[in-house]
Amino acid sequence: MVNFCLKDDEKTLLKNLIGKKILNFRHDPLDKFEGETVYGKVELFFEDLIILINYYYEPYPLFGNNVDDHPKFSIKVIEEGEAVSALENTQQIDVKCDKTIKGITLVEDYVNVEWDGKKDDVRMMKAIIFKLDDKEVAIQGDYMMPLLDILKGENLKEMLGTQADEFEDDETKYETERYFVEL
Repeated sequence: MVNFCLKDDEKTLLKNLIGKKILNFRHDPLDKFEGETVYGKVELFFEDLIILINYYYEPYPLFGNNVDDHPKFSIKVIEEGEAVSALENTQQIDVKCDKTIKGITLVEDYVNVEWDGKKDDVRMMKAIIFKLDDKEVAIQGDYMMPLLDILKGENLKEMLGTQADEFEDDETKYETERYFVEL
């Protein structure tokens, strides 16, 4: 099984954010990719720490093959000097938040996939939803590129992309289930 979901220590780190106030988000300008899409990473600033949500390429061992790469989430604490753009010659922007995290939901897709007579199981993290004082903010990853969509509003589970959409082609058979993991 290929597991591209968060590790237990990353989940614990996120869970420990519940009850803390996000002062601001920092990310590359949204207009680089039009709409609400940013490249690769988002930093969350709190009074006592900075959290990096990184979305980067990692070898994708589907069917035992390590040739392809696939983006995956990682979560870690960083220092201020590490909160820099993923793009060259780009000034990041700060988005003031000043909202308390009331809950966090991880959105995971579990997929049984068959291609060219080979079968495998894949667990992929689709998004992280932060429930704030008066709204939700979701950071959703693209399945094929290290791009993140930042969604804001209510009931964001309904606005997320379709399950395992990277497998949609004529030669691939797949079954998928979406799980909402409350931290």
